[in-house]
Amino acid sequence: MKVRLAGFNVDVENINILKKILKKFPDIKKEDIKKIFQLEWTPETISASYARISRDTRSIDILRKEARNEIDKARKSNSMIIFDMGHSSIAEHGVFNIDIIDISRLLAEKLEKSRLVSFTEKSQRYIKIGRDVLYPQEFNEDTVFLKKYKNLVNELFDTYNILHEKIVPYFLEKNPRINIDSKKYRDIINLAKEDARYILPLATLTQLGMTLNARSLEKIIRKLLADNKTESQQLGNQLFKVVEGHAPSLVKYVNPTDYETKTYSSIKQTLSNINKSKGIKEVEIININKEVEANVLAALVVKNSNLSYNLAKQNVKSWDKEQKEKVFLQSIKHLNSFDSVLKEYEISDFRYNIVISATAFAQLKRHRMATIIDGEYSPSLGVKIPESIIATGNKNLFKEKIKAIEDLYNEAKQKWGDTADYILSNAHRKNVIIKCNFRELVHITRLRSDKHAQWDIRNISDQIIKQTKAHLPLFGNLLGGKDSYKTNKST
Repeated sequence: MKVRLAGFNVDVENINILKKILKKFPDIKKEDIKKIFQLEWTPETISASYARISRDTRSIDILRKEARNEIDKARKSNSMIIFDMGHSSIAEHGVFNIDIIDISRLLAEKLEKSRLVSFTEKSQRYIKIGRDVLYPQEFNEDTVFLKKYKNLVNELFDTYNILHEKIVPYFLEKNPRINIDSKKYRDIINLAKEDARYILPLATLTQLGMTLNARSLEKIIRKLLADNKTESQQLGNQLFKVVEGHAPSLVKYVNPTDYETKTYSSIKQTLSNINKSKGIKEVEIININKEVEANVLAALVVKNSNLSYNLAKQNVKSWDKEQKEKVFLQSIKHLNSFDSVLKEYEISDFRYNIVISATAFAQLKRHRMATIIDGEYSPSLGVKIPESIIATGNKNLFKEKIKAIEDLYNEAKQKWGDTADYILSNAHRKNVIIKCNFRELVHITRLRSDKHAQWDIRNISDQIIKQTKAHLPLFGNLLGGKDSYKTNKST
């Protein structure tokens, strides 16, 4: 694992000073060189100066200059305002860019659930995966088991390469206009990568770039240190180490509380005898407000009048179908495929239970504005097998490796609990509750039901659309992929 600080925001005046001095080169003076060494390269001065805006009448540029020239004072100010007075939002003005290299897909999944953070991760859809895998430190306790794990990992990567090689002709046959000399041949190779990866373990290594503010970073570090997996704790410690010297007044309290370390484990212990899942529905609506459309229309009335919500709702209830449709069509008349629908569409929520593979969840988890509560990966929920693997006669090979995975997983589960999850594959599934408003639902389906979306998440998105449309006679056609946007809008 490698964690490197790639960048952070600094006061632009530092850059301007440096530019002026460099322009004088080679006639640079000693006093100018001294100025370079006196520059403080830290996001703390931004936070400290902005913190003073609410109570200091001076211009912001003057406040920034003071913070730059008195870094110790700025740090003390940050600590007092953020940690003593509890104004944590001040820490949000400090922003970091961090390289995270060679962490497991399982840990990347945990990390990327953080809501107010930006991630870009290595894709198993577009990159052929080499034999890069995590060997959890926990497994070192049992050398016999560790050997079994290493042998299984090698088998899975061998199987990945075999499946990839056999799936390529399958997709070429389905796309007869594409051959090895075609510009689109890479698309065929990518489709094969996309499906072959279902057999890879969650211990497969990845890398990602992360951009976040200091407040979010502090929360992430605490969350990682609260996890019982060694890899999570290592990442938490390394994240703190790379930023500690640059922003000690912004990222400070990283030790997890008992609430963060013990709450879920105690609930899990209480529920240890709960019944296992029986009867699996891939997508199921668990809650929908029957007045979604009336609520949104009422919100549009409030936005464009002086009426309260309750009075607006009464008005909407008195409208006939034609009047409701007229207001709805006006709200989307100038809508483009790249626009978000109006904010008023956030007024009502939808909730779904989804049984989803690790592969598809990698797509779903990116929608962090939704509320996503995910359960545990479990062999009892079965696996998702790509159609290409079945069609090429490799289903038995795939299931044989899945059985080997689950046998070793069961052995590890008894010894190391959740650390056993590293062994499970991208095909294994878990239950997820997702709650989102209609505006976010439109965004999700535009991306995930588009023809270019990965087939697994596309199937789930299409099921969500089908089940939801039954409750939305007016708004339902806004749901769908970008590729069908014009049709959806006009029907």
